Amino acid sequence: MHASDLINVSVVGFAPAQQSGGFVIVLKEDDSNRCLPIIVGPAEAQAISLILNPTPVERPMTHDTFKNIVDALRGEMRRIVITKLVEHTFFADIWLVNASGDNFHLDARPSDAIAIALRNNAPICVARAVMDEAGVEMARETQEAAGTTPAERLAAAQEALQKALDEERYEDAAHLRDELRKLQTEQGDAAPEQP
Repeated sequence: MHASDLINVSVVGFAPAQQSGGFVIVLKEDDSNRCLPIIVGPAEAQAISLILNPTPVERPMTHDTFKNIVDALRGEMRRIVITKLVEHTFFADIWLVNASGDNFHLDARPSDAIAIALRNNAPICVARAVMDEAGVEMARETQEAAGTTPAERLAAAQEALQKALDEERYEDAAHLRDELRKLQTEQGDAAPEQP
């Protein structure tokens, strides 16, 4: 995969997803309104949250151990890439270079790869084909502070739901519908209509 096939993104927030107690992590394309919502489990969301909002922990987390191993071997993490989407499942690679200058990729779950990238201050990228397939346009007002308030998470989730419905990704739409219900309950709004 060439650099021209990659889109740089940043984690701009995450919101609870009703389904299985998971969360939706929102990756926003740099210099664009497009976002990629990815549903992750609670443990992975907690790991990412601990990095975004540093909290002291007694023992190293998995992403800390990974960083320590790479550092001890005098390697470098170049980036992580969300590489593909197959049947509603995202895939990712961790791009590393070792002390001898050899480059290699490790297969990883996107949630783990994102946590590791954040811990290593490494770029997070999405394959252009994945962003074109599953990306969601976010309103400019929402992107300025995405994921920081319930109203902003609500707007992002509504857009993601509409995109999933338009693309007939009904399992994703069901997860997003459940998230919308929870966010609207938090705001005291009526539950959304069934998609």
